[in-house]
Amino acid sequence: MVAHIVCGSPYLWLPTNLAGYVVGVDRGALKLIEKNVSLDVAIGDFDSVSEVEYQLIRERANLTLELPVDKDVTDCEAAVAYVAEKGYHQIYLYGTTGGRLDHQFATMGLLLKYAQRGVQIYVKDAQNKISVLTSGRHHIEVDATKKYISFFALEHMVKNLTVRGVKYPLNGYDLAVDDSLCVSNEPLKREIGVSFDSGCLMVVQSVD
Repeated sequence: MVAHIVCGSPYLWLPTNLAGYVVGVDRGALKLIEKNVSLDVAIGDFDSVSEVEYQLIRERANLTLELPVDKDVTDCEAAVAYVAEKGYHQIYLYGTTGGRLDHQFATMGLLLKYAQRGVQIYVKDAQNKISVLTSGRHHIEVDATKKYISFFALEHMVKNLTVRGVKYPLNGYDLAVDDSLCVSNEPLKREIGVSFDSGCLMVVQSVD
């Protein structure tokens, strides 16, 4: 089950077809309407839209969930929690990059939190696809439009990292959180193999 969550970055990029459960977060809901995309749920405190725009969102969304302005989580995190509770374990986030850095860092934390709960989240924009993996063996599908793939350790150390199917393969490397060795590798296949024994690994596919 796939869910798409669209936030309100001024640099929002969307694929041509959003197939699945579609959620608009705050101003992201309005941007979906402007692009004539049907949305299942609009969620947020809606402090970034006018009253007229909010009424339009209420008319066009199948369901509108209004959150309090004063709360302990971002609107984006509330949206992720909502769709995860509904059983969606593959979530794509759009409109979370290119704007406020504090919100962007919070989103990266979401990827880590939910990866540890068995929910795979992907952050996508025009240049990047970002995800977080927990320990084990993984097959990563390479986006055909992305030239580079980079790996970053989260939570101190990724132990015994092995990467196959790339220009610069690794075998049993311990990747520290301050280590930039794995930046700007290049995939040689449409699917690459990654394995590691412990830690959490951020994967960034990107293009110039």
